[in-house]
Amino acid sequence: MLDSEEDERYDTFEQYKSNEAILEQINKGVRGKNFSDIYNGSVNEDMENGRKIIEDSITLKRYLLHFNTTESCNKDNCYGYLNYWLNQKARKYSTSSNSILTLYSTYMNNDSELKQKNLCSSKIKHMSFDKYKKMDEIYKIYRSYKYYNLRKNHEQFSCSRANLCATEYNNILSKYPKIEDIKFCKVLENFKKEFEQNVLLPKKQCYPEIPNLVSYKDKCINLKSLPNGEDAHSQYKTNHEDPGEKSVESSYTQTQQIIRSTEGNNMPSSSLDATLPIIPFGSVIGLLFILLSLYKFTPFGKILKLQIQRFKGLTRNSDDELYEMQQNTSEYHDRNTEYNEYNISYNSL
Repeated sequence: MLDSEEDERYDTFEQYKSNEAILEQINKGVRGKNFSDIYNGSVNEDMENGRKIIEDSITLKRYLLHFNTTESCNKDNCYGYLNYWLNQKARKYSTSSNSILTLYSTYMNNDSELKQKNLCSSKIKHMSFDKYKKMDEIYKIYRSYKYYNLRKNHEQFSCSRANLCATEYNNILSKYPKIEDIKFCKVLENFKKEFEQNVLLPKKQCYPEIPNLVSYKDKCINLKSLPNGEDAHSQYKTNHEDPGEKSVESSYTQTQQIIRSTEGNNMPSSSLDATLPIIPFGSVIGLLFILLSLYKFTPFGKILKLQIQRFKGLTRNSDDELYEMQQNTSEYHDRNTEYNEYNISYNSL
């Protein structure tokens, strides 16, 4: 039996809560019964896990009869949850879970009542490890959330369950940094909305505080091709773009188009306008360089040279005067120091 992605849908929380309650109630009613009157399959009680496999077989039959029609079952995804439940049981009983699932399918195919109602046995399939693991992860979160709802009026219990639920949800990100199953992404985001709308505990009420649920939208990769041939991952990014970024990109694109259109329509005149001012500007620059190099040989150059020499002479004189003042000050300081030393010696006598 091969995997079928089409049939392996994940339950929403409401579907899970309903399907699990129905299945568990039926299974409890089967345990401990005498099977001779209610089971006509090929499994013997003396086989390894034989009694448990018989209990499961009777449970799955009654579960499907509860929905009565395939349409009703599909509506609540009863096949999806039943397949998960049977895969879970088969993995517990044997490392070769495929062989156990074959026993369940054989029982369904041979049961006259199920065949009469056309309740599909082909929906019971072996799930890949990855698919089963992801389904198990989300249903663990659902279980914690279910128990939170049952005891949400009890402060200590509700805090611990809400914390566990949020922690299990956020831990999925570390296990699946990039999620290639878009159905998985969808149920995670749907549960996030459900949790945030209904878990109304004040943060300070619980210790440790209930962590915020992370969003998985940017971690999801949809690998299925779209009808128009566009890459699905690109489509996913487009659908979840930030509106602000999309608006900026759109306006930028429109601006670029307008610029290109304007340039295209006015190309000859704009080229001419750009060329005309370049010619005189280049000439002015060249002329300026020539004048700067030839100023020495003009009367203006001689006058400028004389002024520079005078300025250098003044500067030199100022430097000499400053040096002389510094020398005088130094000599005056030395004389004062000598005089002070003399006074000190005289007074000491």
